[in-house]
Amino acid sequence: TQAAVEMRKETFTKYFPEVSATGLAFWTHNDVFEYNILDLIEIGFINKGKMASVQALQPVFMGGQIVNGNKLAAVGEEVARLRQRQSNDDLRLTTESLYWKLATLKATRQALKAAIATLDTLDNQVKVAVDAGIAMRNDLLKVQLKRNSYRTEMVDLDNGITLVKMLLGQYMGQGTEGNFDIECEVPREVPEFPSELYIPGKSALPMTVDYQLLQKNVEAKELEKRIEVGKNLPQVAVGAGWFYHDLLKQNHNFGALMVGINIPLSGWWGGSHAIKRKTLAIDNARNELVDLGEKLEIEMQDKWNNLTASHRKMDIAMEGIAESKENLRLNRLYYEAGMSTITDLLDAEASNKESIDEYIAAYGAFRVARSAY
Repeated sequence: TQAAVEMRKETFTKYFPEVSATGLAFWTHNDVFEYNILDLIEIGFINKGKMASVQALQPVFMGGQIVNGNKLAAVGEEVARLRQRQSNDDLRLTTESLYWKLATLKATRQALKAAIATLDTLDNQVKVAVDAGIAMRNDLLKVQLKRNSYRTEMVDLDNGITLVKMLLGQYMGQGTEGNFDIECEVPREVPEFPSELYIPGKSALPMTVDYQLLQKNVEAKELEKRIEVGKNLPQVAVGAGWFYHDLLKQNHNFGALMVGINIPLSGWWGGSHAIKRKTLAIDNARNELVDLGEKLEIEMQDKWNNLTASHRKMDIAMEGIAESKENLRLNRLYYEAGMSTITDLLDAEASNKESIDEYIAAYGAFRVARSAY
């Protein structure tokens, strides 16, 4: 963006006169001018000298190249600012995605910790039953194996949390130490659907940075064509200067006013093709504006569909939690009554944990989909 600002300022200087100064001193081994008089005598003069000048040229009409060049530089600055907004949006979305990833990993860890605590309690209960001779030692081993698998899962989960913290810290400009934590809990109830966020695609399209960049591309191509036309128009400049020379051991200086006109004649041979090429570039930019604009509408609808689907998946996952909890409760009663095996109880406990994990993942996907939309 700063480079584009400097480019605009540089282009603006083309409105002002171009001032230059020149100095020259020379010595020759022969005289510059030599004359033979009647084959009798040779006369020569000027074998050294000095010259200097200072002149200023003010463009009066350059075929619109300066005006349109400044407009093009202004468009370039606007494009740079739009791309900066685009980068900021991408950065924010990535940061928010990492934030919710960390939040869901922490919630999953809490659920896993609770599942391990449940198995610890079950382990104690089965030990008592084995010691009393009413349960087989094989049941105790199954509980311990399941708990060990959860502990292994906890190790991977902790590593994942550490890695996401490093990434999130890096995106926030806090380095990769990960010396921070977030306070965010996954709600126990499904949040309300954010229907107020919806905007029809055609209404939202002009608000998007991507579409504005496409519009600026068309504007830039049109200005480039005007500049190309200007290259083949007459160019007029006026100026003034001061000149000095010392050639015949005489110091002499004088001032002058100048008018310069440049009319390209043969330039139109190639210039007409260059203008047609710029016209085709404008047509391409306009086609891209329509084509990619429609694709942006489709993309926005896709993001809304993702948001709708993620909220629906949260509802389904919440229903699954209620069902799995009831299933776990019944299987615990059946096991205690001797009507089911420890395998059935462990399967019910695993299903309950899985349903909780699915809800946590659905909530994280919902928050990311909301941010994306």
